[in-house]
Amino acid sequence: MKKGIKVIIVIIVLALILGVFFIKRGQEKSTAVEAAAVQEERIPLEYTAFDMQEFLAPGLPLMLDMGSASCGPCMQMKPDLEAFYNETYGKVSVRYADIWANGSLSGGFPAYAVPVQYFFYADGTPYVPSKEMMESIGFQLYGTSETEHVLTGHYGILTKDQMYAIFRDMGVDL
Repeated sequence: MKKGIKVIIVIIVLALILGVFFIKRGQEKSTAVEAAAVQEERIPLEYTAFDMQEFLAPGLPLMLDMGSASCGPCMQMKPDLEAFYNETYGKVSVRYADIWANGSLSGGFPAYAVPVQYFFYADGTPYVPSKEMMESIGFQLYGTSETEHVLTGHYGILTKDQMYAIFRDMGVDL
């Protein structure tokens, strides 16, 4: 009789251990599924409709990059742009559009050449580069006839390091 009770106790303990194992394994799978769902909810790098309100909705400083899949310098910059987007997601909003494929994606912003980038503070006002940034990177500042600054752009390739420098100049802690 004692041997039977010992066998039952061993079976119960093994059942409990297996139960805990399968419960934990299920929780890990659930966490992985939830993480994948969060990843899917990310705002994509490439936009398909120009909507400045949507771009500024996250309340983050913004870089709009306009280029083309058939532009050599744009494709040269693409790995740095994608890396910067991934590394700063949640601190900076980075959006890209192929404006040669769809000109309306420029939103009426000047795009005399590609790649071209436009920068905005989180409140939607145009980035005002420091003197050092103007000298090291160079920007095109646009204003109204009243000389009000309305837009800051950069024509040409930006490296990931330059993107970091710009947003640090904007006061973003990266």
